[in-house]
Amino acid sequence: MRHTGKTPLCLALVLALALAALPVQAAGPAYMPGVTAEMCDPAYWAARQADPDGVILTPAEIAAFNADTAARSGTMVTDLRAAEPTFDGLARNEAARSSATADAQYYSGMIYDPATGEKAEWPFFQAMIDNCADPKATTSMPVRYAVAVERTTLRVFPSDQPMMDDPKDPDFDYQSLSAVNVNDPLLLYLTSADGKYYMARSRDCSGWISAQDVAICASKAEWLAAWDLPSEKLLVVYGSKAYTDFSNRYPQTARRMLTQGTALALADDLAPDTLVGGRSPYHNYVVWLPVRRSDGRYEKQLALVPASAPVSVGYLPLTPANLAKAALATLGDVYGWGGMLASEDCSGMIRTIYACFGLHIGRNGNWQWEMDIEKVDMSHMSMEEKRAILDRLPLGAALCFPGHEMFYLGKVDGQYYVVSSVGSIMSPDTGERLQTRGVMISNLEVKRASGLTWLGALDQATVPCYPKSAGRDFPALQWYHDGVAYCLEQEILPALDIDGTFGVGRAVTRAGLAQAMWNLAGQPEVEGPAFADVGAEREDRAAIAWAASAGLMVGTGPAAFSPEGVLTRQQAVTVLWRFAQTQGLDTAGDPAALSAYADAASVGDYALTALPWACGAGLVVGANGNLLPDQTVTREQLAAILYRYALWSAPATPATPAETA
Repeated sequence: MRHTGKTPLCLALVLALALAALPVQAAGPAYMPGVTAEMCDPAYWAARQADPDGVILTPAEIAAFNADTAARSGTMVTDLRAAEPTFDGLARNEAARSSATADAQYYSGMIYDPATGEKAEWPFFQAMIDNCADPKATTSMPVRYAVAVERTTLRVFPSDQPMMDDPKDPDFDYQSLSAVNVNDPLLLYLTSADGKYYMARSRDCSGWISAQDVAICASKAEWLAAWDLPSEKLLVVYGSKAYTDFSNRYPQTARRMLTQGTALALADDLAPDTLVGGRSPYHNYVVWLPVRRSDGRYEKQLALVPASAPVSVGYLPLTPANLAKAALATLGDVYGWGGMLASEDCSGMIRTIYACFGLHIGRNGNWQWEMDIEKVDMSHMSMEEKRAILDRLPLGAALCFPGHEMFYLGKVDGQYYVVSSVGSIMSPDTGERLQTRGVMISNLEVKRASGLTWLGALDQATVPCYPKSAGRDFPALQWYHDGVAYCLEQEILPALDIDGTFGVGRAVTRAGLAQAMWNLAGQPEVEGPAFADVGAEREDRAAIAWAASAGLMVGTGPAAFSPEGVLTRQQAVTVLWRFAQTQGLDTAGDPAALSAYADAASVGDYALTALPWACGAGLVVGANGNLLPDQTVTREQLAAILYRYALWSAPATPATPAETA
């Protein structure tokens, strides 16, 4: 049979020509929407600062800051040098087992056993709990002084058994608590029953650490000499990672990974022609590297760190330019829960950035909040209020919402930019949950898996890098802030996805007011009239039925309620007045209270009793001498009115005898 098709050579030519016609796409990193390649350069953010190289805190001020942080309750930062030299081992045993039992109860039912892929049963945890007790514990034991010899983590339990909520995801291990860098100082307390772990205290966290990852010093003096040194005698890693070089002759010091924030002692007194690792140290820094001997004891050995590595002699001067340099040094790194994968999670990243400057801050966002620094509680703020705060924040501020913390970079073209280690987001392309698991720059329009933007979720801002005395001169809160906060905290008016926090400026609907009053009343159960335009599927159906049956609101026509209809200010106040009457409160008002308002004549007859009461009680204050009774009531206006009502209706606190004397 004859083949009538094209020859292979001809097909190859056709394919080559077709491919040549395709547009060539430049290869490069992927970025979040709104992020450009220029933004990944620290110089971009430095150039936007008024004084990029100005020193924010001097070394002396940083030392004072650290001392203050260590002295404050709740920061979990401690001055290890001041620790008591002995401890009660039996009491520690009990505390360790109690803590481990509580942790096991917390994780039980949500953790998979990697060996079986099934939910972990209690024996999985019991074995780790039992391993917490030091069999050699006594009532008086000496603290052991140690340093880390490997980049490692503190763990929840004294075990290498991972704890995962997804058996197919070994990159997320709940055992990891906090990163520990090479040469980090540690205090060692208990030894696990199997002898493989120590209960350790780092500067800012406690947990179990593998015995193979630490070296025990012969004395406190030897321990201090390893790390408690003047800044100029330290080599500090400010980049993502640096490494000592390869060597087959000296494997103990070869290719040691040094992650961001690592500080090693410099060997600055070498004799001429000294060889390190069998070679000349030209174009290298010579450092003392901690090494663990076979008996677990500490010794130091010389090692080389290339001059090309992202390191600094001494801690970086705390300047805006250097903050940007350290913050962007880990772009693209993997997300490391609790410091695993030789990387950082979101709050660990913030802590580690500041470690490059010798600044000690809390490991977690809630611990950082306890420091004596400038901070703003942004809970229940409107978007307008949040933007006003962000406009005053400097590069280096830490922004938080439950579950995430970010390093603030600045504002560009109306958008606020951050860099952070991110676990997951809502995909900007598909709207589905996207596992990002990496360090990235983004703006605050990123959406959480719930659909709420990061800006909408934002509830805290702290400024660890500037002295508190600097003063941000933060703008005053909006007039409605207390009302909005009250209604959200008491769950009287729910937040709106549209606004991300509350929905300032949005009109109150009839159904919305019914729901608010029902919530205020404690959501009583009642059989109310049915309205044809209030379907059984509506979540506010019970609230509408109650509002009608209680006489607070009436229908708008035969069997109609018009749930999406909007309300005027005088209509909303009248409903609240009727509610106050159902509570047995004195709702009498002086009609003369309206005379102060230029538009008093426009008050409807139905509101001529309610509005004088509301004005006299201070619930409604008007604007520019006008009461605006026919203006559509907005959510923030209603929130303010309900908050003032709560203050007005609250029972007076009984006076003490001393107050009446």
